[in-house]
Amino acid sequence: MKPLPRDATDKQLIEEVHQWVRLLEVEKYDAAYSYTGHIENSGWSPEFIKQFIEGYGEAEPGQKVTFNGKSTDIHQHIEVSRWKENESEEIGEVWYDLNINGFASDITATFRICVVPGGLVLKLNDVHVM
Repeated sequence: MKPLPRDATDKQLIEEVHQWVRLLEVEKYDAAYSYTGHIENSGWSPEFIKQFIEGYGEAEPGQKVTFNGKSTDIHQHIEVSRWKENESEEIGEVWYDLNINGFASDITATFRICVVPGGLVLKLNDVHVM
């Protein structure tokens, strides 16, 4: 991932996650994994992300992330939170609810917003059911 400007807006950060989601939608798990940085020892891998998504809920055959999703009793939530830079050089996080098979789900991907030489990068922190 090419670093974003240090003063990247929330909209720019969310657009980076949109790009990650678009890679998941076409089931390019290796490319999606490579698209972001990663929190050390998080345990995530391209195969684990794929297995997590395929095993969600009823685990329907061919289940996958979709960019668009209709709300049911669940509504997609996307949020950027920021804070003062900490010792891990993090300045915030993005919470992004994934859509599965065209419907909003309660799977949330979280990304840390990290300061690096040349700007900011998103690091995948976790994918979990809320």
